[in-house]
Amino acid sequence: MDVLLEFGAPSESCVDLHDEQDVRRLRYTDLVRNRQTPLVDYVVEQQAQALLYVVDQARLRHDDVPITRLQRTLAMRGEPAWLGVLKPGRLDIYATDLQPAAAVEPVWFSRDSQEAPSILPRLAQGESLAPPATLRLRDALLDLMTDAGEALRGLGVSTHEAIALTGRALFLRYLIGRKIVLPDHLPKIAPSAASLDACMSNDATLAETNLWLDNTFNGDLLALPETDYAAYFRQLVQQHGQAVTQPLSAILTLDTAIEPGVSQRRLAWGDLDFDHLPIGLLSETYEELIHRFDKSARHATSVYYTPYHIAEYMAEEAFHGLPEGSEARLLDPACGAGVFLVAGLRKLVELRFRETGERPTREQIRGILHQQVVGFDTNGHARTLAALALYLTALELDPHPAPVEALRFKKLEGSALIDVADPGSQTGELVPMAGSLGDHVFDHYRDTFDVVIGNPPWTSLSVKYGAIDCIFTRRCREVAARRGLDKIAANYHNPDRVPDLPFVWGAMAWAKPGGRIALALAGRWLFKQSSKGVAARNALFEALKVTGILNGAALRQTQVWPSVDQPFCLLFADNVLPEPNDQFVFVSPHYEPDLNDKGLLRVDASDASPVAFSLVMSTPAALKTLYRGTVLDMAIVNKIKQRAKSTIGDYWKASSGLNKGRGFQVASRAQDDTFLDGKPELQADYDRHPFRVLNQTLDGYIPRGLHRTRAPEIYKAPLLLVREASRQDRGRGRALISDSDLAYSESFCGYSGAEHPQGDFLIRYLLVAIHSQLFEYAALMTSGKFGVEREAFQVLDIDRFPFIPPETLSNEQRQSIAICAQQLIDNEPDWPMLDRSVAQLYGLSLADQQVVSDTLAINAPYASARDRGLAHISKQQAQIFIDSLEKDLAAVFEVGGHSVRVQSLNSASEALPWRFFSISLDEAAPPPGLPEQWVNQAGGLGVSRITLLSADQSSLIVGLLNRYRYWTQSQARLLASELIWEFGARLEELSQQCED
Repeated sequence: MDVLLEFGAPSESCVDLHDEQDVRRLRYTDLVRNRQTPLVDYVVEQQAQALLYVVDQARLRHDDVPITRLQRTLAMRGEPAWLGVLKPGRLDIYATDLQPAAAVEPVWFSRDSQEAPSILPRLAQGESLAPPATLRLRDALLDLMTDAGEALRGLGVSTHEAIALTGRALFLRYLIGRKIVLPDHLPKIAPSAASLDACMSNDATLAETNLWLDNTFNGDLLALPETDYAAYFRQLVQQHGQAVTQPLSAILTLDTAIEPGVSQRRLAWGDLDFDHLPIGLLSETYEELIHRFDKSARHATSVYYTPYHIAEYMAEEAFHGLPEGSEARLLDPACGAGVFLVAGLRKLVELRFRETGERPTREQIRGILHQQVVGFDTNGHARTLAALALYLTALELDPHPAPVEALRFKKLEGSALIDVADPGSQTGELVPMAGSLGDHVFDHYRDTFDVVIGNPPWTSLSVKYGAIDCIFTRRCREVAARRGLDKIAANYHNPDRVPDLPFVWGAMAWAKPGGRIALALAGRWLFKQSSKGVAARNALFEALKVTGILNGAALRQTQVWPSVDQPFCLLFADNVLPEPNDQFVFVSPHYEPDLNDKGLLRVDASDASPVAFSLVMSTPAALKTLYRGTVLDMAIVNKIKQRAKSTIGDYWKASSGLNKGRGFQVASRAQDDTFLDGKPELQADYDRHPFRVLNQTLDGYIPRGLHRTRAPEIYKAPLLLVREASRQDRGRGRALISDSDLAYSESFCGYSGAEHPQGDFLIRYLLVAIHSQLFEYAALMTSGKFGVEREAFQVLDIDRFPFIPPETLSNEQRQSIAICAQQLIDNEPDWPMLDRSVAQLYGLSLADQQVVSDTLAINAPYASARDRGLAHISKQQAQIFIDSLEKDLAAVFEVGGHSVRVQSLNSASEALPWRFFSISLDEAAPPPGLPEQWVNQAGGLGVSRITLLSADQSSLIVGLLNRYRYWTQSQARLLASELIWEFGARLEELSQQCED
């Protein structure tokens, strides 16, 4: 594996598939089973996922395996990984591809080239060194499943029968694909069938095969309407015709895949290699299939399937350092098709291997499955799918899965898989239930599990399910009472009828004291600013020792979690009450299309913020500020709030003579609107001036009756009309000023100063404030929706903007505001002057203003900001950063009598994803370049920052990802602080040693 180091692969990231003692080899069982030698030699991993499969050309030639076949086979594993072929002096890179071209040419890199060390880091950062595949395995599999199910339903077969029949066919295909079932077994499975792929070709073979499946797997398979299979399948074929067998026979197709290079629109069942298809992917796609067949039920139950790579990541985190290790008991309280149960079982087996040094036997694996893994669910079909997935996983992990007669399992339904449907409900019913949190199940499993993991239902229940929400609220209060939290027990209300938070409280009851909790949740609860939302968030942080939160708000609508269009988060916690000074790690992965389009995300320690519980509970917007900003932004937000004692909304409400409200609403036209007669009417599409209403160009209002007229006072000038949807480009206008009365619709919210002694100045003051950078910045830092799932301000964001009353402004400040307002009215804004004037009202320094500007430049919720943050840096930007960093470091080190020099390392490979620079104290010679084997010290291939400390010189080498978001002047300030804290004392010590 040493040669991989020369191509940038850290030793700890390389898995040798020839090493039977490497526990990580279990992740690649399909590449080694039933083979004298592994299919490939090595796997380079990134975050426990395959990044590059590596095979030596000499062995490849000896085994006579075509590259195209290897590309297809590895693509069947469903990971966004690449294939590398080691040749003398070079590495060839191919895409893994379900449909490779017949004569594909690799992209190759010389071992001696300067570019060589960049290869693995570039792949880890999402760069496609070879043209990537266009067909995703998940999409192909889901399409095939959907087609099979729809074909059966189109013949008149019920949805439940279609799901059960296709599921059984898939299960058998897995057994055949993994060579657990062999042609020799055919007489015992289906004596009437001519071959294994004919086991579901007619009513007789269907009856025989399904009876064998039931007998072998204890009836845990998807249930069919009748148990007399001979009569059932005979009637099925008579009723729907012989065509009913075709989708099932297609699943069992065992033909050799078509030759590469032949044009085809999509894959067929015969093109899938079930020997390598991930079981977690089967669970994921089958669960999605159920809800695709019944979209209304999916909406009602607010269920989102979990991508199996997220389940595996959560299992990895949940079990890390767990004292119980492989003896832990695990619960998924809403297990669905079992993707978390599969990930948990795999992890427990891996831990047993790691602890004992010996691969677990079949008996040990079965013991873990039957005694340590439990899933709750209300849906019978989902539980049987989970059973299939668990059976297959146990068989995959089995070191010797033969003979088939010896593989009989104990029944999982009722032991490992628990029906928690509400009493009186029907099996398979897809409607909201109290389920796991209901009285009939909740108390039976208190303090039972070492790990509670899963993805409970998301989003709000509709109003008609209010009774269930009452049960959720009551359950949360009961758990709070048991934890001695009397105030929460008396007052807690489940916000917005969201079902996922009650599962967090349920997990506190099901987990043992000190146990682990890992749940995927909707992300809105992190940022809610309503009183109920804040109270619910604070209650959770008061009741549970949260250890980490991965905030996926920036990753919605990406391939990281396909089909999810709302923010999500991953919550990790220890099941104990937190201590007063406890902190948790808050990580907000950035949107990075090169990674996200492959379903990957960067979980980077450099982007992690330690957050005190007390901060979250005392500052409702803290998590939002840290999501869109940094600790520097936290300080600025606090400064703004300290300077302004009220908000715009508070000031307007408390002051006499000020009125505000949305404009009229048409709808039913029942109310008298004659008081608006003749007033200029402002339409939503007004665009004749970005900041001012040109009243003389408007038509007069003609009374026609309104649904809501609103109060007459809100139409009186002077007026500021705030647009319903804010515009990214403030030059196009966020609000309009009017010096005469207006009739305006609900597309605007009007602020009237008609009866206030300073009305004219107030309206102009508001016009300037709303168009300032600081207003957009404050909304981005504190709004519960802007920058989370909306790209436009809301009126609520305006009302919550900290406002310095005009009575407290100096004459100079008033004059500055008046000048800026007039410039807007004249459509000649001086944006730097306007931003500077508003910032100075709040006491922001030039450094603060730089932070505001930098944060908006890269973190505003617009495509332009995302693109700016992702762009590679220019030489000028790099030098500005380096100069700023040197200045900030010198301000500290010079106090101790040290000089500092920061300079670029031009000798570092330009192809690397990072740009490197050195930091030297007291004239220490800067390093000539990167040290040998630097990648082993990098801390990972996917990190955004690399820091290398010299062993004998007072110098550092720092590499930052070549993305502008890491190279702003604000980031230079942060980096200086972090480096001084982490390395300052050591650098001074090395400098002293050099002098001595």
